[in-house]
Amino acid sequence: MQPLTTLTDEQLIEQIKSSGNSAGFRIIYERYGHLIFGWCMRYLKQQAASEDATMDILEQLLKNLHRYEIKDFKNWLFLLTRNHCFQKLKGKTTVLMDDLSRIDGEDVMESGKKDPLEVERIEEALHEQIENLNEHQKICIVLFYLKKKSYKEIVDQTGYEMTKVKSHIQNGKRNLRLSLEHVYNEE
Repeated sequence: MQPLTTLTDEQLIEQIKSSGNSAGFRIIYERYGHLIFGWCMRYLKQQAASEDATMDILEQLLKNLHRYEIKDFKNWLFLLTRNHCFQKLKGKTTVLMDDLSRIDGEDVMESGKKDPLEVERIEEALHEQIENLNEHQKICIVLFYLKKKSYKEIVDQTGYEMTKVKSHIQNGKRNLRLSLEHVYNEE
């Protein structure tokens, strides 16, 4: 029998499925645990939450691996991780979505009037567009809207001046609104 460490991801997954061998799962963890954590940090922005999410994802993977037909494990794992993080953030974007819809008095994303699948699609697009903001705007938007920090707390945490924090949030909201309008116009 070939050593587990020499198997490809897909071969290893099949080995785990057929035998229930937890040694194979340890190899998956060694190969991808740090990547899952990094992906979680990208979305959740907090170490403790990312560590918890990493363990949740690995636990879910161990319990449910037999249910999936996986062709490209790394890409599949990234999508699983991203979806898990979006679920963790779900609902935290409501205030930001409402705020974005009121910029310039226009009601761009009438989130309260959409069906749940549409709201989820909007939230996913919003998270993707937050990732595209410049670093200062992204930090301020995430801290203010998703972490519910005050302007003063953002100043203390980032070292930015109060006027810069307000400017980054205002410009970030405007850029998010414009990029989301662009996404909607392409559909």
